[in-house]
Amino acid sequence: MYSENGLLVDLAEVEKVVDLCDVFTIIFRTFPERLLVDSRISPKEGPLVAVVEPVATVEERYHWLGRERPSFGPPERFMFFLWPHSIVFLEQCGVVARIRRRCDATGGPGAVAMFDRALAGLREKEQRATRAAITGENCRTIWPAQKRSPRED
Repeated sequence: MYSENGLLVDLAEVEKVVDLCDVFTIIFRTFPERLLVDSRISPKEGPLVAVVEPVATVEERYHWLGRERPSFGPPERFMFFLWPHSIVFLEQCGVVARIRRRCDATGGPGAVAMFDRALAGLREKEQRATRAAITGENCRTIWPAQKRSPRED
């Protein structure tokens, strides 16, 4: 499917990840944090939906999961993917609704609210990253500003 920036996304594959994986992570192009969804539940522990810091390797993410959710062990099906588009397009494509349904299906109390809080955090991070790119914050230009002569005004 084509989006606002023309990149092709295989939504059927994204839907498979959301529907079938115990744990999945979505990487975004405009900010470093990831959305992590762990749908595993037990009588003592519900699902986890969180905005998490990036890690360097898949092994590091497994170690992170082991520290954060030690009662579950390693996930049976773990996947991550890059979402090269905006959060708005993630919503427009139906991916957000699909993740929300997956959270709801776990039966974990507060799972949908946890996802909604994480989604709000992602929107905020994307807005900050976009604003920073526009204003040049934390960026260097390859074309330095040139002084303008008074006649050019």
